[in-house]
Amino acid sequence: MTRHVPKIATTKNEWLYQQVDVEFPTKESLTGRELYKTSVAERNYVNLANYLADHDKQNSFSVDDIYLVDFHRLTVLFSLLQSKRWANEEEQQFIVEFLTQIIYSEPCQLYLGFKDGEPMAAAIVTQSDEELLVSDVTLVDPALQASFIHALVTKNETSKLLDVISDAYLEI
Repeated sequence: MTRHVPKIATTKNEWLYQQVDVEFPTKESLTGRELYKTSVAERNYVNLANYLADHDKQNSFSVDDIYLVDFHRLTVLFSLLQSKRWANEEEQQFIVEFLTQIIYSEPCQLYLGFKDGEPMAAAIVTQSDEELLVSDVTLVDPALQASFIHALVTKNETSKLLDVISDAYLEI
């Protein structure tokens, strides 16, 4: 585990922060961005390939349980799951306001994992030519983390990239 913030994490964070750099951002979305910035400062990074090798996937999630967030309703579900990382209900509302402003664009893709029709997991996958990051992993049941990450990297074909990208990280 490293406190060193990889370039790809900075890329993801800048992408997220600029989502509310609009002409008339809401006060709530700006507050949510500040809350998010504070939480990111406490995150660590591990080698993604090592994490996958060291953790049993437990077969709870399959690639068919993972969906690319590509329309607003899924963005809302993604934001609601992400907001659960904050204990305070008011802060959760600010995070939802911040994250629902996301416009789908490179270099980041949002994903949701479902079980029995219910959203159970969320993450962001960020990719550049030289680096890859799986971040913002949020689960209703933390015991499913390894299974979700295994299914996620298989779903978006990240597992193929791990052979050619040496700088692949998991944000924890």
